[in-house]
Amino acid sequence: MIKLKKLNGKKLVYSFVQGRFSEEVAGKFQHFPINSWEKEFPAARKLNFDTIEWIVSDYSNPIFNRLFREIISSKLKKNKLKISSISLDLIMDNPLHSLKKAEVQWLIVNLGKIIEFFKIKRISIPIEERSRFNNKLERNLSLKNLKFFYSSLKNKCKICIETDISPLSLINILKIKRLKKLGILLDLGNTRAHGFSIKDYFNLYPEKIYSIHIKYRDKSYGTTKVVSKKGFYELEYLIKNINRLKNLEDISFQTYKSNKNYLNDMKKSIKNFNKYVQK
Repeated sequence: MIKLKKLNGKKLVYSFVQGRFSEEVAGKFQHFPINSWEKEFPAARKLNFDTIEWIVSDYSNPIFNRLFREIISSKLKKNKLKISSISLDLIMDNPLHSLKKAEVQWLIVNLGKIIEFFKIKRISIPIEERSRFNNKLERNLSLKNLKFFYSSLKNKCKICIETDISPLSLINILKIKRLKKLGILLDLGNTRAHGFSIKDYFNLYPEKIYSIHIKYRDKSYGTTKVVSKKGFYELEYLIKNINRLKNLEDISFQTYKSNKNYLNDMKKSIKNFNKYVQK
């Protein structure tokens, strides 16, 4: 059976982004798998995953409910899994710059309860694609709400952003004094798609990289362009240089999935990952 190979010399947990072991929800590729979330646990455990990156797609996610947290906890223990992080995916379609104060306050209060209950280590907030700011006003509003999240939750867990902002421009956010310990979730798919080099992130602020999203797309589903003219591959570079990331908590598989063959798709992703680990 295909299982994840552990990296030597680096104590890490392997996580999967929720929904990777489920069919799409109403045609949405990434969404909380409301009809199958608990079925993902045994499938993930068989492949050697340690933790889950829990997806919050809307305000009705069951993890916000106290009774459901007990049910979720029971299912996790049965499969020897934990929730390592929360992804505020609902912000993708309701960006930071458009969130109302009441929405931010509600999320902060309820995230605090979730963090304490499950001992969550990381919260990730997207500032990418549909949730990215496009002008000075949107930037200011985004940073205002980001600071609100950060100041309210920084003593409970690590806060990071997942972004497609260029590595150099990102410095302007990471150096803000009121966001001193803000980190990033480095998405290998974003770096490749936007023509950024993973080397820049490693050279500019390796201590800020708290988590990494692994991406893999099988050739049968088409190819994604490779950045480097010299044949540079992000995953290979990551494995060779991973010990430079002193604050890296987890590697999370946010790999491509088809609607029906998602389990085989994940196995192909793991096989590809293991190939580089074993080099």
